[in-house]
Amino acid sequence: MLESIRRGQRWLTLLLVAFVGAVFVFFMGTGGQSGSGSPTGKMVIQLGDFNLDTGEYQRLRARQEQVYREQAGDSFDAQALAPFLDSQTLRSLIDSVVLAQSAHDLGLGVSREEIQNLVKQSSSFRDETGNFSVEAFNNYAEYEFGSQRNFLATVRRDLLSQKMVTLLYDQATLSEAELRDSALYDLEEIRFAYLALDTASLPPGEELGDDALQAYLAANEDTLKVRYQTDIANYSESERVHAAHILVQVGPEANESTTEEARSRAEAARERILAGEDFAVVAAEVSEDPGSREEGGDLGVFARGVNVPEIDNAAFSLEVGGVSQIVQSGFGFHIVQVSERLPARTRPFEEVASELAREDATAQAAADRAARLSEAISEEIGSGMSLKEAAASQDLTTSTAGPLGRRADGFVPGLGGAPELLNTAFALALDAPTAQRVFEAGSNRVFIQLLERTVPQEEEIQAAVEAVRTNLLNAKRNRLVQEWVDRQRDEFEKKGELVVNSQLVLSGS
Repeated sequence: MLESIRRGQRWLTLLLVAFVGAVFVFFMGTGGQSGSGSPTGKMVIQLGDFNLDTGEYQRLRARQEQVYREQAGDSFDAQALAPFLDSQTLRSLIDSVVLAQSAHDLGLGVSREEIQNLVKQSSSFRDETGNFSVEAFNNYAEYEFGSQRNFLATVRRDLLSQKMVTLLYDQATLSEAELRDSALYDLEEIRFAYLALDTASLPPGEELGDDALQAYLAANEDTLKVRYQTDIANYSESERVHAAHILVQVGPEANESTTEEARSRAEAARERILAGEDFAVVAAEVSEDPGSREEGGDLGVFARGVNVPEIDNAAFSLEVGGVSQIVQSGFGFHIVQVSERLPARTRPFEEVASELAREDATAQAAADRAARLSEAISEEIGSGMSLKEAAASQDLTTSTAGPLGRRADGFVPGLGGAPELLNTAFALALDAPTAQRVFEAGSNRVFIQLLERTVPQEEEIQAAVEAVRTNLLNAKRNRLVQEWVDRQRDEFEKKGELVVNSQLVLSGS
């Protein structure tokens, strides 16, 4: 969620905070914020003539939270996003002040007429007839800002900021070559071969034998005991039962006669069991659970929470050999019998030692194998072999990925997310197709070789150029503004002109 918020940042919508969206949203009571009154004297940001107090911070913080809440809907988590919203709000206000002060230093100004026109254009300050309402304006300014003077000072700052952004925006241009490169970047596809050497598990047919595992256990018993003690919670088992059931199906929507008929069949089956017939034989004949009927109704050994609550409650209340009353679930009527009860316990080291040895020995053998083969493959590639040739020299075969386009997450089918690998694959040339290095992708060490590059047709490129023109220009503008603001902020801070008291507003400060 945070990434989608960051990607959605746009300068002009962040700066004119007094008039973006419904300006009355908090005044009308949906924001739950009381009037801030006059400044408290606790300044959060100070730069030149611009002094922003905690009231200014809380106003923007509340507005931004409402925007994100509306975007996220039921998935919005105010507590989880609080640190981000705190820092985002502070960053937005600092940027606004830096832009406004920079505009002032350049001689830009805001006239009374500009402020009046902006205020009069806001639909929030119009009455039922569509005319500007002085009363509505005064009420809002007094309630949210303490006075008209404070409100108009904020409007002036935001208009100065906007003018500085507009000035910077005009400096951002895109050449046709940039647009074409971007279109090619998005449209180009490749196919490549890869060899993945798993460092965590061994391939089929190369599993360790019992003798090797016993030797590993004997040589590493003390180490395995330390691991066992460290992870001992993983070897705790809750109370379990071994049980079987008979199911006579009937849905919750069934009418009364159908339900009673199903219950009667379940009662008849229970009477047969109580009379001495074998539970498994009756289950194979009567049960309508296709998953367990052929096994005599056997559900295996299970802990609470594995089955529906009705089966759990019946099974865990029975003694060994006991047969339950008829119990009803959403599936129908059940008869449950318990054949074994297993108390809660912690599995001893002696019981899990072989498992631990197998896990650790396999991981070590896999890592050793991957390292050995990686070294051999690297040497073969360095001597001029292609990846396929190098793999074949070690009795290995490569896999093929693609056609693939570029992806921000670097996802490659069969390998998962591998951004560096995918970027390198696109950078390879067909006259030098094999990468001279190994990549990490999950638990794999991966070699790659370019097989094919598909270049789009000219008409595809031109169509893509027009499609990306606006987005690319906006991205460049936003990047230019952010980089410029960051430099200006650093300059103001070095001169001691910008003072930020983040402890007043940031969570955990």
